[in-house]
Amino acid sequence: RESAAIAQTRNPNIRLLTSDAGSYDEGAHPVSPQDTAAGTGQVRDFIRASRINSMKYCGSDGASGYAGMGFPYTLDDGSAEPENAHGHAGNEGNEDSHKIGELPSTAICGNDITASCFYVVGELSKNAGVYSPICTLLSSFTLFCFRSIYGEVVMALPLNGGIYNLLLNSSTKRTASVAACLTILSYTATGVVSSVSAADYLSCSPLFGEVHTVPVAIGILFFFALLMLMGMAESSVVASGLFVFHLSTLFILGAFSVFFLQDAGLGQLYANFLWEKQPSVAKSIFFGFSSAMLGVSGFETSANFVEEQKPGVFPKTLTNMWISVSIINILLPTLAICVLPLDDLVGEKSAFAVALLAERVGGPLLRDIVAIDALLVLSGSVLTSYVGVCGLFQRMAGDRCLPEFFSIKNSWRGSPHYTILIFFAVCASMCVLLDGDITLLGAIYSISFLLVMGLFAFCGLWMKLTRPTLPRTINTHPMMFVLGLILVATAFTAVVLLHPEMLTYFYMYYGITTFMVMTTFARVTIFSTFLRLVSKNRLVRRTLKLFIKMDVAQKWVKSKLDLLRSQGVVYYTKNASLSQINRALQYIEENEEARWVRVVHVYQDQKDIPQHLVEYVQLLDCVYPRIRVDCILAKGEFGPSMVQHISKRISVPVNCMFINCPRKSFKHSLDRMGGVRVILNSEKGSLLDGIRLSMGSPQAPTDPDAVRSRLRNGAVTFLGGADAAESSEGEEPEQTH
Repeated sequence: RESAAIAQTRNPNIRLLTSDAGSYDEGAHPVSPQDTAAGTGQVRDFIRASRINSMKYCGSDGASGYAGMGFPYTLDDGSAEPENAHGHAGNEGNEDSHKIGELPSTAICGNDITASCFYVVGELSKNAGVYSPICTLLSSFTLFCFRSIYGEVVMALPLNGGIYNLLLNSSTKRTASVAACLTILSYTATGVVSSVSAADYLSCSPLFGEVHTVPVAIGILFFFALLMLMGMAESSVVASGLFVFHLSTLFILGAFSVFFLQDAGLGQLYANFLWEKQPSVAKSIFFGFSSAMLGVSGFETSANFVEEQKPGVFPKTLTNMWISVSIINILLPTLAICVLPLDDLVGEKSAFAVALLAERVGGPLLRDIVAIDALLVLSGSVLTSYVGVCGLFQRMAGDRCLPEFFSIKNSWRGSPHYTILIFFAVCASMCVLLDGDITLLGAIYSISFLLVMGLFAFCGLWMKLTRPTLPRTINTHPMMFVLGLILVATAFTAVVLLHPEMLTYFYMYYGITTFMVMTTFARVTIFSTFLRLVSKNRLVRRTLKLFIKMDVAQKWVKSKLDLLRSQGVVYYTKNASLSQINRALQYIEENEEARWVRVVHVYQDQKDIPQHLVEYVQLLDCVYPRIRVDCILAKGEFGPSMVQHISKRISVPVNCMFINCPRKSFKHSLDRMGGVRVILNSEKGSLLDGIRLSMGSPQAPTDPDAVRSRLRNGAVTFLGGADAAESSEGEEPEQTH
């Protein structure tokens, strides 16, 4: 078994350094110059004895979960492309020319967020009445806070995935997956609300005759499902043209409304102030604020394709979205209550209130133009939901958080058909269950969207504390995170109080999604339990024989179990820190199904290889008998090209490679690293460092004169030997004295 494992691992230019547990080949070169130091023989003898004991007590038959012994290797073929002065390999520096710029990036996410005005105006009038503009001002201020929050978090971790990517690099994988279920539900609600609203706007125009909302909405969802199955994706050129047309239509509507008010005056506004059904000021603003927040849904869209944007574009898209949605969401409700009676705005025609406003100020022609604009833009939001959920499912399946069949693409058009069909079925079921009621659908949308925003604020603040050394191009004050979290919590409370019955549907859909994710994490336990029951319980065997062939089922389960356990992950380490590597293995054991870990050290000169690194890895291989731990020494310069090179050589995807939290001196940005995951800090006690940094306090000085000065003043600094020097490939070591 060990020979087969070695044969699978050994590739050309990967040299095995050990032939048995703890002993080196006679003709092999030392792993590092320090291997000839005194005492090394005793260390190897101790490791050899420990590894033999691991085999003795755990067994090597695989039934007890023993993963086999790891070995040290060298990878010195030198075929990785060298990094240039900018930290890019070869022609990678030119890849930015193929990324999208400010206008198309703003258009893709702007179509999603500005389309919300079509279904928000009516809902906002129901809850706030004449106080609608105040509520939209509050939502605009909330978005101003989150503009800074998203800017800091996403620019620090410039990878696709939004809240999932944030938690994946600052928390556990299970926590990130549970939070990603909220994003999936938000995408579902986006598709349903957009399709239902598009159907409502079709029904307002005689051009389309009698339209039944639910069948038409399902038809729109099915149409875009077919387009996705045929391989269609979002086009930045089409999105830009649609965005310009949408803004032009709203500008024309605003101009016609101003001309109308010049002729008709503000008599309707004064009449609306006397509306009999107007709630109190406090209640109007409280519940109206929750409806106004529905108008900023989609703000997180830009964070989900940040890798496709040119450098520096992402913060600009946030500013552009904030400006555009603030102007639209403040002006449209204001013009609506100045032109239309509130009884019309909250009545049967509230679902297409913007078209009703257009008909009043510009006649049937402007109404039809607005209806067509709503159909196009809301349909674009449906497509965005399909593209977003497919990308998220692909990412989670690649990270082994979802079953592998979600990553399967058909050979015809290369589209993930399972994901598309399941997403369509879920959206159609939600549309049927709620009978296309835009108010109830909007409530579910608000709940999921506000939870995602609240998590982003909370986790962004948590990342300030847990990842204090992470380089940040934008540094937002912690109080901005707290203020944004309070505002979102207020809006969420209002939604729940206004529509408590919607929590049932939310729990149902969220529970199904979470159950699917948690089942994926429990696959090894489920398969092992199945094999144990089949082998020891006769009643179970007899019962299962009635439905399936036992030998086929056992063979399939064993093959799946072996496949899950044989998956590999990589941890890059810079120093020979026993405690740091141990913490990495603890993280892998708790978060990954893989039971094959490669601890990789990249060096440029043989004398730079840390002393006893191989011995530390072999010792930890004894401590974790259910994990095989290899040590790979790769010659070259650590960077994006080396990561890609090692990924190809040992057949481990880059998203299954881990590093420690980098420092500001690290010359490569995380988006250039291809998706490596940050799993640990380099120093214990970083929570206190994070609090000190987030509040703007200076770090403890490391300069010798500064340290001596503090000691003279009575301040004592304790530096743990191992903890003070712990670091990984993602950081540069600090000089301590």
